[in-house]
Amino acid sequence: MKKKLIILPLLLLSFSLPLMSIVNGRSLSNTLKDLNAELKDDFHMREEGQIQFNEDYDRQHRKMIDIIKESSELSLLLYTQNQGMTFDMLYALKKVTSDYNDFNKDRRPYDHIISDLNYEIDRYARLIEALRRLPPMLKEVEVGILPDSLLYRNDSLDIHISQSASSLEREVILVASNDTSLPPFVLDRMGEIYRDSCILYASQLLKINAEHRDMVVADSIHYQEAYLRMKEAYDYAEERYVEMGKYVFAEGQTSMLELMSNPGYYWRKTMNDLREQYNFEELPSLAEPGDTASAGDEDDDSYYANLSRKGLNALLVLAGVFQLIALFLVWIVLFIILWLVGRFAKPKRFPDKKQLPAFSILVGTFLYFLLFGFFWGGGEYVQMGVRHVNTFLWLLMAIFGSLLLRVKPEQLRSSIHLYTPTIIIAIVIILCRIVFIPDRFINLLFPPLLLLIVLRQLAFSIREHGKATAIDSALGWASLAIYLTCFVFSFFGYPFVSLLILVWWYFQLAVLLTVFSISDLLRIYKERWLDKHVDAMRRSINYVSGEDRESLLFGATWFYDLIRQVGIPVIVILSLPMCIHLSLNVFDFNDLYVKTYHYPFVHVVDKDGFETLYITCESIVRLSILFFIVRYLNRAVHAVWQYTRYAAFMRRTNRKAIRANEINMSLGNSIISVLIWMAYIIVVVTVWQIPVGSLSLVAGGLSAGIGLAMKDILNNFIYGIQLMGGRVRVGDWIECEGVRGKVTAINYQCVQMETIDGTEMSFLNASLFGKNFINLTRNNSYEKTTISVGVAYGTDVQRVREVLVDAMQQMRTKDQYGREIVDPSHGIYVVVENMSDSSVDVAVKQYVLVAERIPYVDRAKEVVYNALQEAGITIPFPQCDVHLVKEED
Repeated sequence: MKKKLIILPLLLLSFSLPLMSIVNGRSLSNTLKDLNAELKDDFHMREEGQIQFNEDYDRQHRKMIDIIKESSELSLLLYTQNQGMTFDMLYALKKVTSDYNDFNKDRRPYDHIISDLNYEIDRYARLIEALRRLPPMLKEVEVGILPDSLLYRNDSLDIHISQSASSLEREVILVASNDTSLPPFVLDRMGEIYRDSCILYASQLLKINAEHRDMVVADSIHYQEAYLRMKEAYDYAEERYVEMGKYVFAEGQTSMLELMSNPGYYWRKTMNDLREQYNFEELPSLAEPGDTASAGDEDDDSYYANLSRKGLNALLVLAGVFQLIALFLVWIVLFIILWLVGRFAKPKRFPDKKQLPAFSILVGTFLYFLLFGFFWGGGEYVQMGVRHVNTFLWLLMAIFGSLLLRVKPEQLRSSIHLYTPTIIIAIVIILCRIVFIPDRFINLLFPPLLLLIVLRQLAFSIREHGKATAIDSALGWASLAIYLTCFVFSFFGYPFVSLLILVWWYFQLAVLLTVFSISDLLRIYKERWLDKHVDAMRRSINYVSGEDRESLLFGATWFYDLIRQVGIPVIVILSLPMCIHLSLNVFDFNDLYVKTYHYPFVHVVDKDGFETLYITCESIVRLSILFFIVRYLNRAVHAVWQYTRYAAFMRRTNRKAIRANEINMSLGNSIISVLIWMAYIIVVVTVWQIPVGSLSLVAGGLSAGIGLAMKDILNNFIYGIQLMGGRVRVGDWIECEGVRGKVTAINYQCVQMETIDGTEMSFLNASLFGKNFINLTRNNSYEKTTISVGVAYGTDVQRVREVLVDAMQQMRTKDQYGREIVDPSHGIYVVVENMSDSSVDVAVKQYVLVAERIPYVDRAKEVVYNALQEAGITIPFPQCDVHLVKEED
């Protein structure tokens, strides 16, 4: 590296960034002037932003205090829950878990903020030090905070001469070190003024950043304390979740047999739990005049804040009963209004009298949802109750909407009877969940209630069988099986398991009814509009026929097929985890859903710690959905490919019709299918992290055995590719081992064809090549055809030729594609074929389309026979002349 001369003055001034302007030819005073303007603007912006910073800090500080208070309240709530109050315990666990997760999401990036502030502090401190050292050098700058590396005030030169310096460099350095009292330049008066102003602004910015850093560090410490508190409560909640799972699903509660052994004791315990859970006397006391905490004097938040836990639970009971009464009133009022409208106004399109109650319930439920479903007041408990009521409203709308859409008016009442027990038990479960019913009351209530529901459902399923629709009858029997299962669980002491199953079934039933409604809408859409559109499109596609034309109808049916082949299967697949999630969410078992749905149940790790197989329920659901999407996409791409090929062929040949076997589609369709499904397989391998290296190792180890075992399969596969390359097309007529037929399908293993007698035959691709098959339509689709007939000896052959040629002209017609059935380049000619014992054999020869050969020969024989008869030409019977020879004595 070429050494450069070190100039001492430039070394001394290299610490200051403004001096870069000297290199660019600018004066130092102008540079300080620009720097002063920039620092001044930055300082004023910081002053204006200080107000916003203080507001953000105060808001964040208040939020931190609220979090600390809430964490303390949640800890008290969590640590005071009893084992016998499952709903209360699950609510507390869910609240702690959700708040902890929200806290982690909203936590400010303190480390990143402090790092940025440290950078700004260091930058301004170094800028101040660089400005101070400009000659005439200032002795000291009062800043109050500087980086440790700049706290020293060593303004003397301590120069070490490098051993690699040249003699000239050594001389320059020695001269400069001996005479440092003469600086190469000194700031002028304006430069010193700008320098002092820059130091002032930089010092103020330095102090602002330092104050901000101190505040952020203090907040970070407080937040860390809050985090540790919430983490402690969260860890305890995780342990309690495990115990609650054992309590609900494994250990169970009191069985019905134990309860019946001592019913009095259990009844007293239940009443005691109810008294500990609800206090209805607290509600009117808060509403009395003169009470400082009455609801009329303070806002809702103050009112609910002054209620105890028992008072809140009692308020939830009243709110639940009020919502039911309000819902029934909306139904009744709407029914009366609709009945009056139908009675007096008599509109043209109006529900049938038998449909009017169900229609009133559907519309009334929807109106109730619009009025109260988005209610956000009343505290968190009331909002939770509103959310649970909305799930019940969804069930009602799904049931009655589906019935009104699918069921005839005369069958509506029978179908409603099958869903009445479902609606009743749903109301009971939602109310129990909203009001935090104690466990003992659930053990006491649900076994007899479910027994009555089972008997009621059984009676209606038997009585309405044949009267209701097949779908509703099947769902009625399925509901009976669910209720019977839940009764067994609750009878043996697992009522919460039965509740989970029931809630899951309600959601699943609503989804199924929604799917059936969509299917019925699709049926109506198909009958009223799609069929007409498809028929019109089928008539417009006159250039192909058969299966090729039907595949092109995808352009008209794509939306219908998208809903039927993708939309409905996706809804059904998603409904399984979604309904499980919703049912677990009703009972605040979200953690259980996350662990079962998102966590892997197959997790294989290699010796290096890398994941080699990772399968979750979520990945199975997603890949199943992707399967239906890929299947639909495969069909769509095939349709587009086929239409493009047809359009290009007709544009190139300027024709309006295409024969069935004129364009080779087999290879293109196969490539499309292979590419699309191979991409799907790659996605499966990627999502499940299937070890491709291990598969390659196994495949390599078994390659020899697989090659021997699959030799024939591989041969058929290779020959299939050759066949689909154009040697045989779907629609071609082939002949193999004396068997003639039309090719109907070509795949990677065999060729399928329909013989002339209507049977289906398959030839393996390898055997088809080995038997030297004949493609009858590969050349020009014409085949030489001979029709033989015998005439009597002595008949004029020329006259026979003229009669037959004239008669066969009527056979020269065209097929559906406009092609001549008889090849015009050869025509029809008659020759003497043989002179047999009984007749002179005449052959009518022509080249006929292979596809038309069989019906052509049948008609041609009749034409030949009739022409000879009309011409009086004898067709002799087989005969034998016997000559008797008399021998002489």
